[in-house]
Amino acid sequence: MKTFLLSLSLLVVLAAPLQAAYAERFELDMQNVDIGEFIDTVAKLTGKTIVVDSRVKGKVSVQSHRKLDADELYQIFLLQLGVEGYSAVEAGDGVLKVIPNQAAKIEGIEVQRSSAAVGRSESIITRIAQLQNADSDELVKSLRPLVDNKVGVITSYSDANIILITDRESNVRRLMSIISAVNSVDSQLMETVVLRNSSAEEVERVLNKVLSQQTRKRGSSKPVVAADPRTNTLILFGDDEARSYLRRLVADLDSEVSSQSNIRVKYLKYAKAEELAKVLKSISDTIVKDEQSAGRNAAPGVSSSINIEAHEQTNSIVMSGSPHIISDLEKIIRDLDIRRAQVLVEAIIIEVTDSKAKELGVQWLFRGSQEGSTPAGGINFGGGASGTSGTPGIISLLAGSDAAAAAASTVKGAAIGLGKLSDGFSFATLVSALASDSESNILSTPSLLTLDNEEASILVGQEIPVITGSTASSTNTNPFQTIERQEVGTKLLMTPQINDGDAVQMTIEQEVSSLSPATNAADVITNKRTIKTTVLVNDGATIVLGGLIDDQVNEQTAKVPLLGDIPLLGRLFRADNTSMSKRNLMVFIRPTIVRDQATLSELSGRKYNFIRTEQLAKAASGISLFPFTELSVLPEWSGLEPSPVDLLPRETLAEPPVKASPAADTEPAPQNSPAPQPPAQQGAAASPAEEAPVTAEPIEWRKDECSRRVRAGSKMPRRCDGAEDGQA
Repeated sequence: MKTFLLSLSLLVVLAAPLQAAYAERFELDMQNVDIGEFIDTVAKLTGKTIVVDSRVKGKVSVQSHRKLDADELYQIFLLQLGVEGYSAVEAGDGVLKVIPNQAAKIEGIEVQRSSAAVGRSESIITRIAQLQNADSDELVKSLRPLVDNKVGVITSYSDANIILITDRESNVRRLMSIISAVNSVDSQLMETVVLRNSSAEEVERVLNKVLSQQTRKRGSSKPVVAADPRTNTLILFGDDEARSYLRRLVADLDSEVSSQSNIRVKYLKYAKAEELAKVLKSISDTIVKDEQSAGRNAAPGVSSSINIEAHEQTNSIVMSGSPHIISDLEKIIRDLDIRRAQVLVEAIIIEVTDSKAKELGVQWLFRGSQEGSTPAGGINFGGGASGTSGTPGIISLLAGSDAAAAAASTVKGAAIGLGKLSDGFSFATLVSALASDSESNILSTPSLLTLDNEEASILVGQEIPVITGSTASSTNTNPFQTIERQEVGTKLLMTPQINDGDAVQMTIEQEVSSLSPATNAADVITNKRTIKTTVLVNDGATIVLGGLIDDQVNEQTAKVPLLGDIPLLGRLFRADNTSMSKRNLMVFIRPTIVRDQATLSELSGRKYNFIRTEQLAKAASGISLFPFTELSVLPEWSGLEPSPVDLLPRETLAEPPVKASPAADTEPAPQNSPAPQPPAQQGAAASPAEEAPVTAEPIEWRKDECSRRVRAGSKMPRRCDGAEDGQA
């Protein structure tokens, strides 16, 4: 007996008597096993009787990586037989015949009707497919390459328009899906088209002539076009593609015949007429040149022409010329005259500076005796170690009391003088010490709203005069100076471009400049920080444009050679100046795309409410030294809709005050009352809850105010009684 490896495990799970037993599952592992042994094993496990043809020979190798039930084992059995070139044919009563593929298609196999469901097994079946909307002979020609001639066969019966297929069930399922898709297409439909401007008989004649030429070239079936003169209707018969083509032709032939020259005026909603006219002129020139070069004119003997002008007062485009060119330009105008998106750019500029400096110096002055036996001299460090500080030189103190007082006025920090003044040898020393510390934290947040692809700028600062030239001498009788004003402050210049999606490309120039407190120059010194770049940012994202982190340490020393180098004692013969400076500068930017009114209203309301909150806080704290003066505060935000009449405070007229009634004198109006209302009639008692004594207003003003309240549905004060009658 031939050697083979067969590993078969059988798992049987016994359940309770009242529960159904689980199906048996098998683990298959066969390597180089005789096919007869393989068939016997499957027959025992599935309980089927299998008859094997003598021509069935060979070796098989099959292995399962999971446990299989009986149905899965049987499907693997059929697959393995198909791989080896054999087929299993059902003979009835659980009996199978295993024969070569060539003999299987002539055996008595199962025949399925068109309505029966198709499985996915590898069994060989015969299927009948009924066609309604396709030709069986033509379809068989297309399906025959999909059938293996060794196993299956496909043929047609044209009288009944059916197709017979014999093949493995899995392949029959694929063929039936193709047949179903082809058969479901209703390739011939009829529709009617009512003509409005043309004769149905004339259009029928033109279409049949065109179709005759096309079908002769393509060799396809010819659609049918018929005319009904009574209703002026065309009848189209053909497939979807043919009918769609005929509909387009009919629409072109049934169009209105317009004049060869006309004038159109297009009012623009968003675009500028002057700028759009330049684009239209360029396009129309190209259209006219192309038509002239191709010989296609609007009509025989009439050349294409177009004239385009912009009317700025009404923001409109006026076009005159060939109608077909005007029609093309109108389409372009509709595409270009759209509401453009806007971009709100918010910048954040942060600069934090911390500077520290210390200065220490000792100066000496010696005067000899009158006999000249003692030398005179001095150690002078005017201006400190750097020579630029306010420390006076000790020698400058000898220029007299006035000069000494002037020099002493420039001293910053501590200055201590010691010495011995006598007729003989005299000396003096000046010790100066200074320490300074400065910090600054600057935060600027400029924001700017502009249209897409439009340049915009904002400047918050000053214009300072800078001397650029002067003429002043003893021989010049007309001295003068030339100055130029320079902008100093925060400047933002940008051009946004909204890309497809939510990305914004921005060309930005950001500048922050200020005056330097330093005075050691011929004119003013300006500090300037500039960023010029192009970035790509997503909508609502915050990015850093650039920045600077600067850390400087400067040490300066002035000393007497040799004496200044002596340890400890050398401090008496030197002046030191040390400064440290740290500066952090960062610039951030955030663009927000504004595509609709709702987004614009939300952003504007946010800025408006921020300013109003600041005003309310200031109003609550009051004005120093003016305790009875109220600050003006913005009204509550009401959106971007038309504002009410009393949104902004009215200017009171310079009229003599009206004497208040006794009732009004007894109870003054509260300080937090609403905006001033028109005065009451003279002599009438006014309630303090309604109004306070105010200056007189014209009757026309009161009538307008009362009419507005009537329209708004507001409560009517007493002073409106009789206002419509013109009473004072």
